Amino acid sequence: MKPYPSCFHKSTCFGFLGILLFSSGVALLFLWTLLFDFIIASMMVLKPNSQCLDVWKKAPMPLALDFYFFNWTNPEEIYDLNRKPKFKQMGPYRFIEHREKVNLTWNSNNTITYRQLRYWYFDERNSFGKLTDQITTLNAVTMSAANQIKDWSYFMKKGFSLSLAAIAPTIEITKSVGELLFQGYEDPYVDMALTLPFLAETLPPFDKFGWFYTRNESYTYDGIFNMATGKSDNNLGELLEWNYHNQTSYFGGSCGKVHGSAAELYPQYQKRNHIGFFSPDMCRHVQLDYEDDVFVKDIKGYKFSAQKSMLDNGTLVPENKCYCNGECIPSGLLNVSSCRYGTPSFVSLPHFYGADPVYLTMVEGLKPEKDKHEVFITLEPRIGAPLDVAIRLQLNIRLFPVEDITLFENIPSVFFPMLWFEQKATVPDDIVWKMKLLLSSPIIFPVCAYLLMITGSILLIHLTCKLVTARIFRTENSCLSKEEVPLRASRNNSYLTKNRKFHYLDLIYS
Repeated sequence: MKPYPSCFHKSTCFGFLGILLFSSGVALLFLWTLLFDFIIASMMVLKPNSQCLDVWKKAPMPLALDFYFFNWTNPEEIYDLNRKPKFKQMGPYRFIEHREKVNLTWNSNNTITYRQLRYWYFDERNSFGKLTDQITTLNAVTMSAANQIKDWSYFMKKGFSLSLAAIAPTIEITKSVGELLFQGYEDPYVDMALTLPFLAETLPPFDKFGWFYTRNESYTYDGIFNMATGKSDNNLGELLEWNYHNQTSYFGGSCGKVHGSAAELYPQYQKRNHIGFFSPDMCRHVQLDYEDDVFVKDIKGYKFSAQKSMLDNGTLVPENKCYCNGECIPSGLLNVSSCRYGTPSFVSLPHFYGADPVYLTMVEGLKPEKDKHEVFITLEPRIGAPLDVAIRLQLNIRLFPVEDITLFENIPSVFFPMLWFEQKATVPDDIVWKMKLLLSSPIIFPVCAYLLMITGSILLIHLTCKLVTARIFRTENSCLSKEEVPLRASRNNSYLTKNRKFHYLDLIYS
């Protein structure tokens, strides 16, 4: 029996290849969504030695943190109730922030426990001013002490008033930007309180005062976080515990619950409703509501911004009443006093943007603008990746009259703006093309499926045509085999005679 030539094996391989390509194309066409979900799920899980972990653990690029101060220009008029405090904004004073997750512990319940190390460097080149610039502002130390002792007896308050008049005779202070931020400054009342235990309880446990004092290069200040890794269908980035508790003591009821994102990672397939994150600075959950569909570097995202759900204390959103801490005030300011060692601290958006108009009537020099002062996070909805972020918050101290304390007896009730900061970040260009490629999968996968099907079909059609042609040749040859078939065989004009039988395969591969 004549063995099959190599061409037969080649055609057989082409046949199997055609069937394989066509079948793969059909499978990909119907299963690409499952494949896409698998790719996204494998990327968006924190696990040891993963690329996602490296980016999350240490930010690939530093962030800019800009501070603005409100310089108080008429402190001498504070006791004239017909005059309003006037302010002039100074800044920005830019610091470059580096952050890193440290003390990582992988837990058996698919969570990770960690601390956060942050340190800042002053960027004088991109700042509008120097750290030596002098700022006149409210003396937050004495106002905090007065707030703590406002319910003391008459004689205790009078004794405090006399001591205060001797060491801090004015309601305002003038300090440098550096002292007010990270460096801190020595205060005579702090020094006195450190020697008297009953007064030490009226102040934060620091030897100096500064809004960010002791925070630079600290990995303990922000607390201990326990977060979901995204494995086994738990929500990636969901904060489950803060300082080993899922409920804080700073707010009652549902307001004290620790939940929401850890402010960096968000679950996939976002909807047009709201997102939330937990803020250690405010000791509470912050909710941002859907505002609009926007494009960031040609990538479509959902923009979530600070609206009444975040800014209200119960006057507009009843469930937010537990944030009042005993006294509900008009919408727009958040009471964080319990989180800030009892200091009458209130957080708002810069220049009281989005707040009740009553706050602007108390002061002069503030002008809220949406583009400059709103808070928002824009997420790509399918993979939950942040595209554009702007976090802006203003710190205010509640100034109010305190009976029997001379320095604070005849002053107006004002929510006194101290400073505000902003941190903005946009998806880097080197990440944009990768995201676009990933997000083009709903087009790429079907196209690849059709190409596979077409290629497989072409191979099968070609092979079928060859087989059909071979059958036709075999039929013709069977007719010719009964007669003498002249064939030129060589140069000497010799002829082959009839009765030559052609093998089927000889016809196919001739």
